[in-house]
This record gives sequence, structure tokens and C-alpha cells, in this order.
Amino acid sequence: MADQPGYIPTKDQLLTRLRRVEGQVRGLQRMVEADQYCIDVLTQVSAATKAL
Repeated sequence: MADQPGYIPTKDQLLTRLRRVEGQVRGLQRMVEADQYCIDVLTQVSAATKAL
């Protein structure tokens, strides 16, 4: 695998992780649009940050 440049060996794992983060951020957008409680939004922000 040393012959492959960059992130090719873990590309599928990285894409899965990025899709999960994308879903969390979209969920945050919906929460803000729905005027959810601030603490709930902050909890989700923390989860998205950790996922990154």
C-alpha cells in the first residue's frame, strides 16, 4: 500500500466519516430552523466537532 499516494487505502472509511458529519451538520441546520433549545444545538455541535 506504500505505492498508493495520499488517502487511497482508507478512502472508503474517510468518505463514510464525511457523510456522517454531513448528516450531523444538516441535522444542526434543521434544529436551528426549528428553533430548538440552545443546549440541544450545542450538544449536536459538539458531536459534529468530535466526528471531524
